[in-house]
Amino acid sequence: MASLKYIDLSQNNISELKLGVLDDIKTVTHLNLSRNSLSKFPLGLFDQLPDLSTLDLTNNLLENIELGVFDPLEKLKHLSLSNNLLRGDNINPYIFDRNFHLIYLDLSRNRLTSAPSHLLNALQVLETLILDKCLLNDVPLFVVKNNLKSLKTLSLASNHVSKIDDPLMFLNVDNLEHLNLADNNIATIEGSVFKTLKKLKSITLRGNKLTALPAELFQDMKDLANIDLSHNSISTINVNSFRGTSVKNLNLANNKLTYLTSNFCLELRNSGAKLTKFYFNQNPWQCACLRDIVDEVKRLAIAYNSRQYDGSQPVCVTTEEFSCKRHDSFNSVYIKMFDNLVVNTQNL
Repeated sequence: MASLKYIDLSQNNISELKLGVLDDIKTVTHLNLSRNSLSKFPLGLFDQLPDLSTLDLTNNLLENIELGVFDPLEKLKHLSLSNNLLRGDNINPYIFDRNFHLIYLDLSRNRLTSAPSHLLNALQVLETLILDKCLLNDVPLFVVKNNLKSLKTLSLASNHVSKIDDPLMFLNVDNLEHLNLADNNIATIEGSVFKTLKKLKSITLRGNKLTALPAELFQDMKDLANIDLSHNSISTINVNSFRGTSVKNLNLANNKLTYLTSNFCLELRNSGAKLTKFYFNQNPWQCACLRDIVDEVKRLAIAYNSRQYDGSQPVCVTTEEFSCKRHDSFNSVYIKMFDNLVVNTQNL
């Protein structure tokens, strides 16, 4: 089979690949071994695959990868090792030292705490790194090293990171375009931590423990178009946090907001933003403030969660004085009222 390029052996019960079994398929460029029961590889298994560019080992039982097993794969560009049994303290730091052309690496769903800081030191053209669900307590040093200036997409979703407080944390990966920090435990963010990311286009902070944002957090990040801050506990949003961005899609749903600055969307547009989609549902809005927001997004033709505001369900609270009180001192009153009158009613 002299022209064979793609082999898909996924979703079988393969538990062993004997040395030499891949030696007669030298033309193969894509090999899918995902969703099997492989726990190890013999050294030399890939020695006769000089053109292999994509290797998928997702969903196996790999606990240890012998040093040198990937060395012959000098044309490898895409490698997925997600959902295995790898441990950071058991990974040889030189395992990728011959994979100079690797541009995509997925290590998600492994236990990567205590991984060596020089694990990726040999990689010079890596563009995408996925580290979701790796039980990480901090942003690991091996993802912010100087050799990873080529990195464009970094995902650290669903870990245990609690703070992003080093202003120079992302200094060496200043070509990042997409940063995913969703579903961590982040409660603290240093105001200038993203300032080195001049090319950032999207940031996801969904599902953390944020209660407020530093006023300067996203200021003057001219390429930043997509910001997801949903499912936090943010009770105060300063329009200044987004000034100078090109934000197009903004998600503030499922927070603790009771009001926004008057003419919030117009202020954003006047500062350079291109807001065309704005999600703000599931917040304890003051009814007068919510009316102002809905009126504004309709007037500016901004897409929003219109189904949430069709009158079929309670979405805000008010006192006898129907006016928007734009001051944080009133937040606790309306949040408590919303929890008692809306949230508890929905849970009945």
